[in-house]
Amino acid sequence: MTKYIKYLTNDLFIGATLIGFLLGGHWLWLGFVFAIVGAVGGDFLFGEHGEAPKYGYPQILNLIMYSYFPVIVGTALVFVWTMTPGDLFGIGSTVAALTGYDAVAAKAGSETIDFFGAALGLGLMFAIINTIMAHELIHRTWDPVAMFFGRWFFAMSGGIPFEVEHVYGHHHTLGQPNDASLSLRGDSYWTFYSSAPFKQITYAWGVEKKRLAKHGHSVFWIGNKMIRSTLRVGAVWTIVFVLGGWLAVGMYTIAFWMSKMMYEAIGYMFHHGQVCAAGEPDGDRHSWNCNRLMSQVVLFNVSKHSEHHRHPNRPFHELSKVKPGEAPLLKTGCVTNAFVAYFPPLFRRVTGPQILKWDEEFATEREKQIAAEQNAASGIPVYMATGKTAHA
Repeated sequence: MTKYIKYLTNDLFIGATLIGFLLGGHWLWLGFVFAIVGAVGGDFLFGEHGEAPKYGYPQILNLIMYSYFPVIVGTALVFVWTMTPGDLFGIGSTVAALTGYDAVAAKAGSETIDFFGAALGLGLMFAIINTIMAHELIHRTWDPVAMFFGRWFFAMSGGIPFEVEHVYGHHHTLGQPNDASLSLRGDSYWTFYSSAPFKQITYAWGVEKKRLAKHGHSVFWIGNKMIRSTLRVGAVWTIVFVLGGWLAVGMYTIAFWMSKMMYEAIGYMFHHGQVCAAGEPDGDRHSWNCNRLMSQVVLFNVSKHSEHHRHPNRPFHELSKVKPGEAPLLKTGCVTNAFVAYFPPLFRRVTGPQILKWDEEFATEREKQIAAEQNAASGIPVYMATGKTAHA
C-alpha cells in the first residue's frame, strides 16, 4: 500500500502551508520555508527509489490526483481569508471551535511582508500540485474528465498556454530552434525565464490559429483554447477579487508568478545544456532524469523525463527507473536542481561538469560540433575550458 500512499506526500506540504495561514503573522511563511527545506532535504536524505512497482489498482492513483483539487481549492480559499477583515466562510470561528485558537485575532496582526510569504508559499503549492497534476492530466487528451480537471488546475495557477504549447509544441519541437522551451548553454535561468513564457504564448497562439483555420474559424473564435484558458484564469481572478478585494488579487498574482517561476525552472533544468541538431529527431539523450525518491513523489515521476518524452501518453506510474548509461542522469534531485537554477553561478558549478560529460557519453558527432560552438559562445569558464572533461 505504501507504493500508493507515497503519492500523497504533497499533502504534507499543503498541510504545513495551511497551518501557517491559520496561525497568522510571520507563520504565513511556514509553507514556503517547509516546502523548500522538505523537498530539497528529502532529495538528499531519502536517496534513490527502487524499481518501478506494478500497480494492480491504477484507479487509486487517479483518485489521489483528483483528490488534490478540492485540497488546493480549500488552501486558496484560506489564503484569501488571511487577507479579509472579517471571518470569510467562518473559517476562523471553525478553527476556534476545534482548537481554541483565535485565528481571526492572529491574522489581524499579519503585515504585508507576511502576506508576501503566504503568496510565495501558495505559489510553490501551485507548482507542485496544480502544474504537476495538470501536466499528467492534460496529456490524457482522450479523457474529458482528466482534461476538465487539468484545465482548472492550470486556471488556478495562471497556466494559459500549456495545454496547447506543451502537448502540441514542446513534445514535437524538443531541442529545435522553434522549441519555445529551448535554452542554450550560455543562457542563465533568468535569461530563459525572461523570454520562454512569451515564446510559449506566441507558439500556442500560432497552433490554434492553424487548427481553427482548417475548420473555417477565425483565431478569435470562442473555440480557441488559448482564449478559453484566459477566460478560466480571468474567472479565478474575479472570484478572488469578489472574496478578498485588491489585496487578495495582488497577492494571488504573486502566487501565479511564483508558480510560473518554479514550473519554468523545472522545464529549464530538464533540457538545459543538451543539444539537438536541427531537423534531427530527439531521443532519450535529450532529457535529464533522476531517481531520487523525493523528486519522484513530489513530481509524480516527471523526473523520468526521457521516457515521458518517448511515450508522452504513458501514465506516470508506468515510467521506469532510469539505469546509468541509458539516459542522462542528474547527480542531484530534480527538485533540488530546479531551486539551484535560481542561482546561475551555483547551477553552472553543479551542472556544468555533468553537461560536459553528456558531450562525451551521449552526443552524436554533429551534436558535439554544436556543443563546442555553444561552449565557445557562452562566455562561461566551465564550458570554455576545452579539453577538460567531467568525471562522475
